[in-house]
Amino acid sequence: MQAQPHPRPPSSLSVEHARIGIEPSPIEVAHAQSSDAHAILQLYKQVLSEDKWFITHLEEFVGTVGWQRRIIVELTRRENACCLVARIGETVVGVVTIQGGRLARMGHVGKLETFVGAEHRGMGVGQALMRRALDWAEANPSLGKLGLYVFEDNDRAVELYRSLGFEVEGRRDGEYRESDGQLRADLLMYRWV
Repeated sequence: MQAQPHPRPPSSLSVEHARIGIEPSPIEVAHAQSSDAHAILQLYKQVLSEDKWFITHLEEFVGTVGWQRRIIVELTRRENACCLVARIGETVVGVVTIQGGRLARMGHVGKLETFVGAEHRGMGVGQALMRRALDWAEANPSLGKLGLYVFEDNDRAVELYRSLGFEVEGRRDGEYRESDGQLRADLLMYRWV
């Protein structure tokens, strides 16, 4: 008997509102399409250029549009994975991915990664992405747990994750060393779904 494909929710999952200047603008969260690859890659490079929130330095990153497109297609095809983008108008302003384990014993655990462009932080984009990712995960019978890694000093992200029910599962002291020699701790956080 062949496994039935996991039903995908409609492309547009929600519309929330953020404040840009004086006028509220809708934040649309939807499943990423192959055509989003360039925008996602550019946004990721912009966040990497801040040299603060991810372990990869921009000069170490070798991803291409073709590589990003393949990731989107792969995550779309897998039952326990997804890639969601947040848009304001036509602009991709944030991304969240969930990648469930590939091995049978780990298939129920989804690793979560999210990023939002600097100019759109503090406007509800991260929260809109995370809420839709949680809705998707809770409706997915393949997943039972979500986990993520976050720098301990990324206060805004840690606060957001805690507000959505994530708890600290572990702490890795001095896991990363900055170019000035400063050591940073990493938190492992999880949430049952």
